[in-house]
Amino acid sequence: MSTVATVNQSYHNLTHAFALLHDEDPIFSKAVRAQHFERGQLVAAAEDLTKQMYVLMSGKVNMVCTNNEGRRLVIATLEPGAVFGEGAFDNPGGPTVFVEAVEAVSVWMVPAGEARNLTIQYPILGWCVLQTYGARLFQVENSLENVAYKKLPERLAALLIELADPETELIKGISHQALADHLGTYRETVSAILRDFKRQGLVELGYRRIGLIDAEMLREIAGIWD
Repeated sequence: MSTVATVNQSYHNLTHAFALLHDEDPIFSKAVRAQHFERGQLVAAAEDLTKQMYVLMSGKVNMVCTNNEGRRLVIATLEPGAVFGEGAFDNPGGPTVFVEAVEAVSVWMVPAGEARNLTIQYPILGWCVLQTYGARLFQVENSLENVAYKKLPERLAALLIELADPETELIKGISHQALADHLGTYRETVSAILRDFKRQGLVELGYRRIGLIDAEMLREIAGIWD
């Protein structure tokens, strides 16, 4: 199992522990405020991340940064149990980093002042913060390595393999723009590569739907060896 998969499995186990804390400890439950977001909604703007700590209870979110031209790059994808929000620790964070819902999500929000106290009182929160930073760092390092050593078609092939359902080999609900955001490139570039993959008989394209016809060849292109 990969490092990210191991951490994500730990996250899923921790959501149960958080739920128990919420149900059994009035101090903890009073400090948190639950909120739900639909796919594509803004979960936390850059300024929000300096004011609150967030606990992701269900769904997935992307941490996204932008440059001066408005170009987007997904720097990390977080799963249930992740804790984020640099404001909880007097860290100003990145002025261009924000968080979006990949799918329907539920988050708990804690004001920065209370978050610091809760982290001291409940060490599990501090542990989750460290695990989340570790997962984010791993993803950033992996992305940098791919950018340095792999061409864009190779990186896109690897991303398709990563996002596809292992049983159906389908990717649903993902736009070409979302793929471009993950790779730090332009939508038009991703669309052109996907059309080339289609001509080669590797994928089938539909509206927010990509079917992997020849996953083994895509793995070969991506340099993924079992």
